[in-house]
Amino acid sequence: MFKQQRSAVAMAHEFVSVNLPEDGTAVDATAGNGNDTVFLSRHLPKGKVFSFDVQEQALNNTAKLLEQQGQSSNGIELIHDGHQNMDRYISDPVDVVMFNLGYLPGSDHSIITKPDNTKTALQKAIQFLNIGGKISIVVYTGHQGGMEELFAVEEVLKVLDSRRYWIVELRHVNRPTTAPVSFYIERNG
Repeated sequence: MFKQQRSAVAMAHEFVSVNLPEDGTAVDATAGNGNDTVFLSRHLPKGKVFSFDVQEQALNNTAKLLEQQGQSSNGIELIHDGHQNMDRYISDPVDVVMFNLGYLPGSDHSIITKPDNTKTALQKAIQFLNIGGKISIVVYTGHQGGMEELFAVEEVLKVLDSRRYWIVELRHVNRPTTAPVSFYIERNG
């Protein structure tokens, strides 16, 4: 399924893009520098993308990247709010939710995603997920708070019904323990 030597984000893109309907709905739960939002908008030319971040800088970076990449802002909603509040903006089922947890690259590393907020956001994302829908989570563990966030994600996922959710955890066994840990979830029923 995955080609070797791929970044965690590239593998997440590969996972969520399979069978993604072009008129689907997606959530970039952590806009960051906009890479997932651009990726999703390209794969959903007739769909809707909700992109969340608590940092205005992240949303500005995302808007700038969308413009640089020639992506229309039609169907894309940039939301200055935490991912734990996605239910304030989304009411219909979604096909994809992407999380890249940690801090905004190139900015203040003390501003990070928080385990409790991520747990809430992940629980809501699971509730919104269509049958056949997918969630990707990349947890960066090399910063203060990263391991706690990893444990929070595992806590939510380990209790999901295995008949309804296919869940895979990907760790690089021959890389430092601070390498990203990825989770791939698909709803079966």
